[in-house]
Amino acid sequence: MTNETTTSRQIKAAGSPRQVALYVYLATALMVFTAPVSRGAISNHIPDWHAMGSEPCIWGDPLRAAGNALDVNATIQDLRENGFNCYALVVENAPPNSYHDLQRLLPAAQSAGISVWAILIPPSEQELGGSLPYHADYVQWMRTLAHLALTHPALRGVNIDDYLSGISAKTFTRSYTCRLYQAKQAINPKLLFTPTIYELDADVANQLAGCVDGAWLWWTNLQHNDSMKSLLEDSRVVVAGRFPVYSGVYAHATSWHKQGPPEPRVLRGALELACRYSNGAIIWNLALGPKSSENPLQEVARAFTPAGSADLAGKCGIASH
Repeated sequence: MTNETTTSRQIKAAGSPRQVALYVYLATALMVFTAPVSRGAISNHIPDWHAMGSEPCIWGDPLRAAGNALDVNATIQDLRENGFNCYALVVENAPPNSYHDLQRLLPAAQSAGISVWAILIPPSEQELGGSLPYHADYVQWMRTLAHLALTHPALRGVNIDDYLSGISAKTFTRSYTCRLYQAKQAINPKLLFTPTIYELDADVANQLAGCVDGAWLWWTNLQHNDSMKSLLEDSRVVVAGRFPVYSGVYAHATSWHKQGPPEPRVLRGALELACRYSNGAIIWNLALGPKSSENPLQEVARAFTPAGSADLAGKCGIASH
């Protein structure tokens, strides 16, 4: 990933503030009126601009009970104790991430006022076993989850990870994206579809617009936050008000940053930018635990909950739209 997007460079080259404003206006108008139209596109679509909530949503490794099953009670207890009202669970092929575990989690989440997002494994990772029982039949997944959300409204949305990465891009064409969107809309429009992306230019925005309820845009640098503000500001220009953009940040080592998680100051800076310049934030792989546990990254995340100390505590995403 480059440190500066093409749109950002073009804006900086425009010159005076008046020229910059004119450039942004013309670029936005051009993208809106030249966006490709698909029969699958949904007309009169009004996005929920803050569907992820006003504090970071936690994508965390599940807490485990006997038999490796998801420990529902402990998970809900830790989320509530720390002030987190949103939880994302990957649906895999075995406990504690099975579809059955998701079904078990939802009633407890509903009672606790916690929204849940189901994450499906993309084609690029199917060799790991995929999301059972439907594997890569994402249309069937959308139908099934839409029905599940009718009886368990705590299921707020569905995400497909690494949506346009690698071979996944061959599956998730504009046409297929709209099929997925229509499949859940026909059953339950309240269930939201927000795929994961890592770049957001005009082509990606046009491919998604009208057939998603938002996108999770991930900031992949765990060492610093340089250019993150530009990334998020540029994304708002190319999206041009067509769907929300939620900013994902990392709280754990990754395949490209194996030396460990970000320093607390880096995570805090990333969350400040995510909450101010996007429609909400997601934290990847934040370890759950009781509030009393000595976890400096969890302490940083708690600072952005309504009872936290951050300037945007309980206001994540509100200033962006």
